Amino acid sequence: MKNLEDIPSSGGATGCSVPRWCWEHDKGTNGSSTGSSKLSGDLRQFDVVWKYYGGERFHVYLGPGHKDGKSTSFTLDTWVYFNKLADVNNIELDLNQVTLSGNTVIYGMQCNFPKGMWQYVTNHSGHPHWNDSNVACSRKVWKPGVWHHVILKYHRDSAGNVTYDSVSFDTKVSKFVGASGPSVFGLGWEIGRQVVNFQIGGNKTFSGATAYLSHLTVTGQ
Repeated sequence: MKNLEDIPSSGGATGCSVPRWCWEHDKGTNGSSTGSSKLSGDLRQFDVVWKYYGGERFHVYLGPGHKDGKSTSFTLDTWVYFNKLADVNNIELDLNQVTLSGNTVIYGMQCNFPKGMWQYVTNHSGHPHWNDSNVACSRKVWKPGVWHHVILKYHRDSAGNVTYDSVSFDTKVSKFVGASGPSVFGLGWEIGRQVVNFQIGGNKTFSGATAYLSHLTVTGQ
């Protein structure tokens, strides 16, 4: 599905059972956060304010016309822009897919600036766990005031074990080594449901940032 940024906004954490951009504070992060999102011309704008490591999660349901419980290989492709990054700790891009078994596979990836690397999600005792990868990600290359092209590739097996294949950042392709593990969860969603998450996590200060997404596309096969 192409141009997910064009899907309308919900206005917050309600109305998310239909294709709408929704958002709320990620209770799995410390501190607090508030956010909002809207269309700005052809772009999807995200405004976030956080306090003490708060993270704001934005997510969009692709809708009943785009259910896919069969695909085992995915590409998430988008352009990303931040007005500032000095106080941003994490930039997260996820895809959730409910497979034919009824379980949800989370393909989760984030750029962790304090650690200077990409991280990936696996299931650890029933909870999403961030694992360090071999691929660097830092403010030296992810700069504010510049559009960056990010392409994430991953695949799964029938049991919900995910292998994170590669990340392309501004045309530079980096392959992950050993980035795999179980990433299946029982969330109770309907089969075929697909949800994309975009999350911004802050540092310990009281600060904020504005981000934009363009040409956000998810392709499964």
